[in-house]
Amino acid sequence: MRSLLAALLLGLVLSLAAVFAVQWSVVKLSFDAIIKDYIAAELAHDADELFGALSILSTGEMRLALAHYDPPFLAPHSGRYFQILVDGATVLRSPSLADAALALQPMRGGERHVSQLAGPRDQSLLMSASGYELEGHAITIAVAGDLMQIRSEFSRLMTRYTEVSLILFALLVVLQIGIVRLALAPLRRVQDDVRRLEHGEIAQLGERVPAEVLPLVREVNRLLAMLARRLQRSRESLGNLAHALKAPLTVLTHIAEDDYVKRDPALGEQMAEQLGILRDRIDAELRRARVAGARTPGAPLDLAKEIESLVATLRKLYRDRSLDIRCSIAPSAKFRGDREDLLELSGNLIDNACKWARSRVQVAVRNDAGLVLSVEDDGPGCSSEALTEIARRGVRLDESTEGHGLGLAIAQSIAQSYGATLRFGRSPGLGGFEATVTFPAP
Repeated sequence: MRSLLAALLLGLVLSLAAVFAVQWSVVKLSFDAIIKDYIAAELAHDADELFGALSILSTGEMRLALAHYDPPFLAPHSGRYFQILVDGATVLRSPSLADAALALQPMRGGERHVSQLAGPRDQSLLMSASGYELEGHAITIAVAGDLMQIRSEFSRLMTRYTEVSLILFALLVVLQIGIVRLALAPLRRVQDDVRRLEHGEIAQLGERVPAEVLPLVREVNRLLAMLARRLQRSRESLGNLAHALKAPLTVLTHIAEDDYVKRDPALGEQMAEQLGILRDRIDAELRRARVAGARTPGAPLDLAKEIESLVATLRKLYRDRSLDIRCSIAPSAKFRGDREDLLELSGNLIDNACKWARSRVQVAVRNDAGLVLSVEDDGPGCSSEALTEIARRGVRLDESTEGHGLGLAIAQSIAQSYGATLRFGRSPGLGGFEATVTFPAP
């Protein structure tokens, strides 16, 4: 089960249901046994009274020396009966039996047996049979009582008990739901911390959690710290590597300008082209290393501020061409990712548009189902075949050419790392090249 709350509640409800079911069964069986024992004790007491009133006449006839019978023994089929055997033969029966008889076996003196049997008119009888001896005669006295009436009362009692038990069961379930929710409240704090961590509001998860969850939270915090250190080391190493390559690259540039190399114009042109590509790539990595700061991972970036600052820099770079670079950015547009990735992605797209634009570049950011960044220019644009080729290109340097090559390949790579899609086409408003990056919804 994916929900811990649902699993706990289901376990508690099933456990309580099992406990109440066992309790109900035990109470029912216990009450039934107690009632039977109580009735059997009364029946045995009546049998002893009947034996005490039994006498043998001089003629050998048995009689009961009773002034009167209990009323239930007089009414036919009343549910209260007695029957007396002398030496195995029935000699006396209660008037309530009428023409019926109890299924009674002779018993030895001192024996007593309790059993259930069917009585007149399908009555369910509890019978207590006792054995006695009187003047050399074996006497068996059985007294029986109908259980139907007491069972009817007992059923009503169990009905009320069941109703009360169900009410208590419902109250306990509600109470357990409250207790479980209260116990799981710290986990909701962890969930909130994860959301805040994703939004960049905090750097690590809070450790005010139950002891069972604390090791997991600490392990996550350890992994976050380790990843931050690794990212910082990679950026520093990348910057150091780029700086280390700058000097050899300068030497190679001077060699390419040597008179010996100039004797072969094709070789010189090829070396200058490849060195230019390397220089652009190294400069790009140096820029990425410089813009990497100590910003909290995942903190939302204000796109209006970042892109307008970037556009201001590009206006200065292309001031000799008097480009009209306009921005239309939704105030609520936020980017959740690395600042250097945003600057590299948007910078390459805007720089590419500035290179090819005649006079105007349009940058727009809007919030649809996800964040959408589009850059348009009024340049010559690309044919459908060229657009297909650009979209197919990867980030390999030997497949990149100036203009729509290396910069767009880098932008494509960054977009893919965020699960975004980068599409190329013709600008419907300006008529030139259009690049659109669509980020998935958070």
